Amino acid sequence: MTPARGASAVASPAPALWVLIVAALLLLMLAAAVVGLLVQRVRRHRHDVEAAALAERLRRDAHHDPLTGLRNREGFLHAVTGAGGAVAVVDLSLLDQVNDTLGHARGEVFVRLATERLVDVRLPSLTGRELVAARLEGDTFAVHIPGVDGHDAHRAGEELRERLLAPYVVEGVRFEPPVVVGIAADGPWLADVPAGPERTAALLRRADVALAATRDGVEAVRCYEPSMGERAARRLRLIRGFSAAVGRRDVRVDFQPVVSLGERTVVGVEALARWDHPELGLLLPDEFVPVLEATGQIAELTTFVLDESLAAARRWLDRGMRLSVAVNVSVGNLGTPGFPEEVATLLAAHRVPAELLTLELTESGVSSEREIALPVMRRLHALGCHLAVDDFGTGQSSLAHLRRLPVDQVKIDKSFVLGMGTEYGDVAVVRAIVEMGHTLGLTVVAEGVEQAAVRATLAEMGCDVAQGYLVSRPLPARCFDSWLESLEAHPDEPGAAPGPRTLIA
Repeated sequence: MTPARGASAVASPAPALWVLIVAALLLLMLAAAVVGLLVQRVRRHRHDVEAAALAERLRRDAHHDPLTGLRNREGFLHAVTGAGGAVAVVDLSLLDQVNDTLGHARGEVFVRLATERLVDVRLPSLTGRELVAARLEGDTFAVHIPGVDGHDAHRAGEELRERLLAPYVVEGVRFEPPVVVGIAADGPWLADVPAGPERTAALLRRADVALAATRDGVEAVRCYEPSMGERAARRLRLIRGFSAAVGRRDVRVDFQPVVSLGERTVVGVEALARWDHPELGLLLPDEFVPVLEATGQIAELTTFVLDESLAAARRWLDRGMRLSVAVNVSVGNLGTPGFPEEVATLLAAHRVPAELLTLELTESGVSSEREIALPVMRRLHALGCHLAVDDFGTGQSSLAHLRRLPVDQVKIDKSFVLGMGTEYGDVAVVRAIVEMGHTLGLTVVAEGVEQAAVRATLAEMGCDVAQGYLVSRPLPARCFDSWLESLEAHPDEPGAAPGPRTLIA
């Protein structure tokens, strides 16, 4: 039995060996824990780095425009905070035209080209000072002009515009941007605005107001004046109230007669919109039409005037009077591809022959947007409508330019006609326009005839028709109908087929 006990004692490990085994296991566990901690720390560090990079990217995206890389409105406000100087809002007014002509992808190319040009701008009057640029929307940009007062800001705005005016060539098509700039400079009027982003935001809002003031066509660069705020508020009331005013019939159409100078017979009318505003009083087109054009509401006004005018033409036809109606059309209407179809639908609805409708476009509008206007003008002319160039003599049309347009009439701007009684130069201008129009086979219309002597001179020149206060002011529809009834009616020639009455004015 003793040997068996001895064998068991030999097989059992020594206590020291167990100690070594346990120590080794503890070391392995400790090493694994350390490695785990190191891995966790590395992962945490990588996560922190990635989170910081993501946060930075999100901050950048929140403050930058994704298409151009420029700052956006929010980024601009933070970048310019406390910098003083002035803020300019620059509108190239070309993106819609590029999109309509070449598509939105090419429109983005144009925006990038404009951005490159804006980033590279160095203004002579600001040597050594850097501009901060941002894209607000479309092809409208904001630029911070440091260290300038109102006078220097206006000069810097003019320099900025000059460097952005050069034509853009996209896909071989040449576009000329009608750049306009609105500027607001830091000054006493900001005394109540706290420093920081709020002050920059106030400058930006005022620059937007000044930009809106450029749309009157008088100046392409305007600096903010406190009085502009009142005009901006008035514009906003017109924008918000127009559609409701049409529905309430606060907007109406007046008619001014057009008379042939040879026979002095009434041959037609011009339709003129009027807005009886409940608070602002009677508004003429010069005030509200530019607002509607800027906001895209001009299509609603044009449709309303066309509908009213053709209804009146139908009414006169039913009473035996064949009078043409002339309706003013905005270049914005010609930018709508479906406009000719709308005109055709209204003509058919009122059963009015197309030749009794004349659509008038301003000379400056046709000249500046010829590529857009010309195709639509041709389609309207193909319907049988007459087309007229309004306010002729104030724009840049040449004889060759006018010859390429599908027009039937040219209307001499009333500023020349009104001056015929006192200015020999105006008489010469009117005579030249009459002769040029007849050379092209066009009917020549004189606007603003207020004196019998002027009417006699126009008749002697061979001018075809005239309108103005000498014949009649624009009249509401009912008053105009009464005026027509008061005129002497020429009976038809004996034996001739029955036809419309000839009215002597």
